[in-house]
Amino acid sequence: MKKLIYLVTIIIAFFSCKQHTDAEKISSGEAKKVSGGVGMEYNLITEASALKWRGTKPGGEHYGTVIITEGEIIVEEEKIIGGKFTIDMNTIVNEDLKDTSLNERLVGHLKSKDFFYVEEYPLAYFEIVSVDAYKTNPEPVPGGIVTTHHVTGNLTLRSVTRSITFPAKIDFNKDKILAITNPFAIDRTQWNVSFMSKSVFAEFKDNFIADNMILILELEFVKEKKK
Repeated sequence: MKKLIYLVTIIIAFFSCKQHTDAEKISSGEAKKVSGGVGMEYNLITEASALKWRGTKPGGEHYGTVIITEGEIIVEEEKIIGGKFTIDMNTIVNEDLKDTSLNERLVGHLKSKDFFYVEEYPLAYFEIVSVDAYKTNPEPVPGGIVTTHHVTGNLTLRSVTRSITFPAKIDFNKDKILAITNPFAIDRTQWNVSFMSKSVFAEFKDNFIADNMILILELEFVKEKKK
């Protein structure tokens, strides 16, 4: 029973970023049209890239990763005009729980129908709509990176596609492009991940899981070699 209670607490912690002030809340909208374009292709370096998740609870936090298996961006005159990458939801990992049984049960529940339903929807996708440099420098985030661009794209999760826009620092470095973000939060219920959501099921009262998920992106791309 104690392990079960602890497991529920961990699951709640995965999504509980409501009090996490360093994660910017990102709204979502209807999917946007992708215009595409012709330019130089840069391929994702998988082993140098990461999609990190993080959640907090009173007195602690939990964190982990999901693998981005492939991706590319299209660049024209040091401007990103398109791109897409694929996220393997079967690779959800928790990195801080040392108890193997609790770790496996947590990850198994996150992969279940209650959350990401990985058996039915094993892959998630993000497709770039636009990447625009800031006209004026934004205020730096305390303890975070100074972002340079805002990225708009369509996120597909559980077969639901919605657009999001988030800030990122993008560096163009000869044959490589680096893109990193500060922590940002999205509302999971917008992608039909509604388990124990107070906004969906009001009867949960104080026994609920926060809707927000914290994400951090670290991406590295290399220019495709000419054949």
